[in-house]
Amino acid sequence: MKSEIVITEQDLPSDVVQAIEQGKKIEAIKRLREATGIGLANAKVLVDRAAARYVTKDPLPAMVHEESSGARLLRMLLLVTLLFAFYHFFLSA
Repeated sequence: MKSEIVITEQDLPSDVVQAIEQGKKIEAIKRLREATGIGLANAKVLVDRAAARYVTKDPLPAMVHEESSGARLLRMLLLVTLLFAFYHFFLSA
């Protein structure tokens, strides 16, 4: 009878957790398979679950404000107006 290893995302070896924290999921899967002998599909599921737990989301994307097309158009119009004024007053004299 074959003994089965039961491992959860909380029981991962430290080198696997380190690879996950560095964003190297494929490396983490390889290390997990070498350390435990589990199959590819199971290792991938465990690494994906652990990544959701150990990897913190970057808060910066929520703070990034995307400029609307109306504001972009207004800024370009202002730039063209300033360039025209510069040309008219300084170069056409």
